[in-house]
Amino acid sequence: MADAYQIQSNGGDSLSKPLLELYVKASGIDARRIGADLFCQEFWMELYALYEIGVARVEVKTVNVNSEAFKKNFLGAQPPIMIEEEKELTYTDNREIEGRIFHLAKEFNVPLFEKDPSAEKRIENLYRNFKLFLRAKVEFDKGKKEPSRVEDLPAQIKVHYNRVCEQLSNIDQLLSERKTRYLLGNSMTEYDCELMPRLHHIRIIGLSLLGFDIPHNFTHLWNYILTAYRTAAFIESCPADQDIIHHYKEQLNLFTNQRETLQSPTKTHTIPEKVLSDIRVKGLAPDVNVH
Repeated sequence: MADAYQIQSNGGDSLSKPLLELYVKASGIDARRIGADLFCQEFWMELYALYEIGVARVEVKTVNVNSEAFKKNFLGAQPPIMIEEEKELTYTDNREIEGRIFHLAKEFNVPLFEKDPSAEKRIENLYRNFKLFLRAKVEFDKGKKEPSRVEDLPAQIKVHYNRVCEQLSNIDQLLSERKTRYLLGNSMTEYDCELMPRLHHIRIIGLSLLGFDIPHNFTHLWNYILTAYRTAAFIESCPADQDIIHHYKEQLNLFTNQRETLQSPTKTHTIPEKVLSDIRVKGLAPDVNVH
């Protein structure tokens, strides 16, 4: 039913730490691989933050939601699902999972859930606006061999594109003002666990389905994306490019040919060379190698 990604104990008395099992949706291509559900990755990153400082033991298991074993064991619930065996508790609601992680973080003084209205305002609705742009442009491009150029889009679609770019610009500005690795400082918080996977999806799906890329002049935002690609919690929980693309094609009822499903999984965790050069010029990440 499930393939496990076990995060080993990080020192100390492992038996005294709660064991949290997170069930995440498997890839639609290969049930042994991680799927592209954003909430699954978000909670995985938060749990990884607790694991890194030795607060909890964590096991992550991929599940095929269409399998009879999964349906029998979880009675219609959908991933993410979290189980805490010592307390015989199963959390099937996102708010319940977030609440348990929040209380553990608070109990051990982990600054994972600090509130910041400014950061919250900048990132809210970014993904929603991207999905509106995605659906509208895919519909407009139906039957075309190549995605349309943004400048050729009708005004009612271009407005969604402009909203996405405006929000990306606002996040870039915030990062420029704060000069920090993450949104609130030099430690990852819930805002990063929310934003990093969504930015990655925007990038992968933008390039593969929309002919769109995050504007290269948003240097601080790209440096933040680079930070994601160097953050263990993100790397560990990130699905392959092929699984992200397949996930969206299923949602949009787009044809997936067999060749795509047979490709070896790859993960795009590098950034454009020109952007990397700009980052170096600004002294943001001088130790980064070009790939």
